[in-house]
Amino acid sequence: MRIGVVTSAYHPDVGGVETHARRLCAALVAAGDEVEVLTQHAVGTDETIDGVLVRRFPLTVAASNYRFSRALWHYLSGHAGRYDVLHAHSYHALAALPAALTNSVPLVFTPHYHGTGHSLLRRALHPIYRPVGRRIVARSSRLICVTHAERELLIQHFPEAADRIVVIPNGTDPASLVGRLGVEPAVEPGRSILCVGRLEKYKRVDRVIRAMRHLGDDHRLEVVGAGPARDELEQLARRLGLAGDRVRFHGRLAEEAFAGRMSAAAAAVSASAHEAFGMAVADALAAGLPTVASFIPAHRELAVMAGSGVPLWLVNPDDEVALAEALRVASATPRADLGRHPLPTWSDVVLETREVYASVAPRVRLIQQSGAGATER
Repeated sequence: MRIGVVTSAYHPDVGGVETHARRLCAALVAAGDEVEVLTQHAVGTDETIDGVLVRRFPLTVAASNYRFSRALWHYLSGHAGRYDVLHAHSYHALAALPAALTNSVPLVFTPHYHGTGHSLLRRALHPIYRPVGRRIVARSSRLICVTHAERELLIQHFPEAADRIVVIPNGTDPASLVGRLGVEPAVEPGRSILCVGRLEKYKRVDRVIRAMRHLGDDHRLEVVGAGPARDELEQLARRLGLAGDRVRFHGRLAEEAFAGRMSAAAAAVSASAHEAFGMAVADALAAGLPTVASFIPAHRELAVMAGSGVPLWLVNPDDEVALAEALRVASATPRADLGRHPLPTWSDVVLETREVYASVAPRVRLIQQSGAGATER
């Protein structure tokens, strides 16, 4: 199949949608599909990543809340017919709109839906944006939600889409990143707690920093990620006397450097208030890392998927004492057996996603073969 993946940002930009799109695209290429990513960036470029052609179109509006590229709209208007299927990502970004309105190619939409904005401006714009979102939803032949919790939230706001929604959870890699890159497990003093994600207020990293006051000096927090809340979080760590050895900000890390952080970690944490799935939690569990997560629907669903015996503690991050105690217990718990978790892999995700593609593009017929899939027209 020829698949055009439309997303607001792509690797090396960091975020849940960016990570999802990159892993999905790489797995589709491995299955024999021809994949192009259509995205937007400050500067227009073409490059190949993981066998995927990534077309970056220059931004017309660079505002962080709703970025917009007129060149991306123009390209989709004139060239969408080269793809068998368009797969657009994220309700919360404008890039999905030209995929829906500028052509008649079969459209699959993965909304990564949170149901609200994550800043005062985004929350104010969200009801105004609803009619635009309704157009995208109406145009989509299939919508893919990554949890049943996301599906129920989407149906609350768009009940007309109920019979077109399928649930395909995000994948994990049971062979951990550390193992894939051949990184030797690091030995560092104390207990390292890993917090990974884009630094936005709704991720509630500030709660984790405050909880560190209730842990001994042998515990340290390693924050990996970039975003608009970083300066504020660093100031908080300094005010609490935790900057430096107790709380360290690494920004974005290359894969090998991140693998080193993973190998050194005793536990992982996500205090996020909103997630469609919770990839940071799933990746930590797939690596066998004891994990503390906020008690939100997506994380509760992940706990059920992971099954009993998985080292996962769900807490209310607003209770910093309870959060600290969960982190204390998690960081003292041995890593789990990597081969035993039941979470889906990206190979599982691709098999189900390609079936969705074939259902909306009837001129494409899938051929299943051992190892990788193939396509035939």
